[in-house]
Amino acid sequence: MESRTNTANATPVAVRNGKCFIKSIKVEQRAAAAAVLFLQIFNNFSPTVGTTTPRMVIPIPAGDANLDVSLAKIEFQGKYGGLYLDTAFAYAVTTTYNGSTNPTAGQEPAVIAHYENLG
Repeated sequence: MESRTNTANATPVAVRNGKCFIKSIKVEQRAAAAAVLFLQIFNNFSPTVGTTTPRMVIPIPAGDANLDVSLAKIEFQGKYGGLYLDTAFAYAVTTTYNGSTNPTAGQEPAVIAHYENLG
């Protein structure tokens, strides 16, 4: 399955309410002026960003005027084939590692997640 958000920010994107494996996540930053951002992955369907502890945090590269896109792509490999979330899958993009501040308007990255439902 795939979840795609073209302008991800600190508002959580609830992807799956139930067990799943995340197979891969790709984050595309097309705004040249964007600072480093952070993708917070939650094992919770309705996290409170800045309060709920993320399962994982992935830095998103800053924008680069010399590139069309700055890209972070993570492929999860494991015993069962991905990052296991036993409750739910949600994510948000913030300006700090475990904060709750939105990226600057116009600098929100696209997030594409591939996952497999379990049960």
